[in-house]
Amino acid sequence: MEAKILIKELDSNDNFIELLELSREFFYEYENYHELFKIDVINDLDIRNYFNSFIGNDRKIAYIALNGKKIIGYITLYCIDQPNYWTVKKIGDISGLMVNKDFRQNGIGKKLVMKAIEYFKQKNIDFYTVLTSINNTKGIFLYEKCGLKPLQTVLYGKTN
Repeated sequence: MEAKILIKELDSNDNFIELLELSREFFYEYENYHELFKIDVINDLDIRNYFNSFIGNDRKIAYIALNGKKIIGYITLYCIDQPNYWTVKKIGDISGLMVNKDFRQNGIGKKLVMKAIEYFKQKNIDFYTVLTSINNTKGIFLYEKCGLKPLQTVLYGKTN
C-alpha cells in the first residue's frame, strides 16, 4: 500500500477516537502473547488520560502516524533519570508502538522508531530501551532492523 504518511507530535486537536481504537487494538493484540498480558477492562478515559499526559510534557512525548487525517500508528516515549551511581544518567524508553494492521509492512513502524531516536538525540540521551514480549517476533524483527540489540532477559514466575 503506497501512502503518504506524516509523522507528527500528538496534540490536543488530534482525533482521540481513532487513537483510542488503535490503542484498544494494541492491547487486544498484545494479550495473545502470554496470559500475563490478558486484558481485564479497558476504560476509554484511562487511555485518553494516558495519551493526554504526553501533551506538553518535557519528559515524555507521543508521535502519531497519519495517512491523510487518519491516525494509523503511534509511538510513546519517556526520558528516564538513572540513579546517580550509574555512569549513564538518562535513558530513553519506547513504552508503546502500534501500527494499524492494514498499514504494516510499509515502513511506518520504522519511521516512528527513527522519530524516537531523533527525539532522544535532541534530549541528549545516548541509550534507549523497549520492552516487548519474547513472542512478539515481528516487533523484535522491526526493532533489530532499526538497530536495537538484546540487553537483558526478564524472567517471570507463577505462584500456582
